[in-house]
Amino acid sequence: MIIAFVGKGGVGKTSVSSAFALELAMFGKTLIVSTDFMPSLQFIFSPLDNVSVMELTENEVSKRWEEKYGEEVLQIAKEFVDADQELLHHVSSAPGVPEEFIISNLVEIESSGAYDFIVWDTPASSSTMHLLALERDFYNHLNRDVKFYLKLKKKFRVSRTLEIINSWKELAEETWKGLTKASFVLVTTMDDLALLQSDDISRDFNEMGLGITFRICNRVKEINLEDEKCSIQIEEFTGNARQIVEAMRVFIRPALSFLTNSKDREKSD
Repeated sequence: MIIAFVGKGGVGKTSVSSAFALELAMFGKTLIVSTDFMPSLQFIFSPLDNVSVMELTENEVSKRWEEKYGEEVLQIAKEFVDADQELLHHVSSAPGVPEEFIISNLVEIESSGAYDFIVWDTPASSSTMHLLALERDFYNHLNRDVKFYLKLKKKFRVSRTLEIINSWKELAEETWKGLTKASFVLVTTMDDLALLQSDDISRDFNEMGLGITFRICNRVKEINLEDEKCSIQIEEFTGNARQIVEAMRVFIRPALSFLTNSKDREKSD
C-alpha cells in the first residue's frame, strides 16, 4: 500500500514519514520515496536501515521518462511536425512531465508487489495538489484525445498512434485508481495558520475524491489527548535529523495498527 504524507512546507513531513518508514519496516518490506526535487532523506537513512530509499533529481526523472516513453512520443509527434531528439528533450523537461512520471512509477511499484509498504514523502501542499490535479486532468484529457484521433486518423501516417494513446489512457486510469487506494496522512503544526491551511488541504482532497486518512500534529508544545484536531500529536524535539526521527517513533505507533490492518485486509481481499 502507498502511504502519502502531505501538508504545507516546513511542518516536518520528511521527519514524520521517515519515522513511519522505520516503524513499518518491522511489519514488511518498506520503500520510502521523496518527490521533492530537493530531497533530504540521505541525511536520515543509512545502509544499515531495513528501508529502501528512492530519491531522484528532476534531470534523472526526465531521463527515465525519455527512456520509457520517448520513442512513442516521437512517433506521434512526427505525424504533425518534423520532430527530433531535441524536441523530446524539451518535452521531457516541461512542467508537470517529471512529476506525472513519478506518480505513475509509484503506482507501478506498488502494483508489482515488490514492497509491502511505500511511504511517499510529498513536497509542500501547493505542489502536491498541483501534482494530483495534473494526474486527474491527464486521465480526463486522454479520453478526449482518443476521440480526437478517431476523427483524424485517416490523415495520419502511422496506424499505431491509437494503440499508443490507448495504452497511455490505460496507464493514467490505473495510476488514478492506485491513488484512490492510497492512504493520505495530513501533517500540520498547532499554530492557527497551519491548522486553517490543513483544513483547506483536507477539503481539497475530499473534493478530488481522495480524502485524508488521519491528521498528525507535529511540534506540539503540550500534549492534550482530548484535542480532537489531530489523531496523533508529536512533541517538539531538538537534535539532528536522525535523532528527531527516532524520538518521533514512539508517538506514531498508535497509527501503525490501522495501516498494517489495512494492508492485511487488502491481502485477504
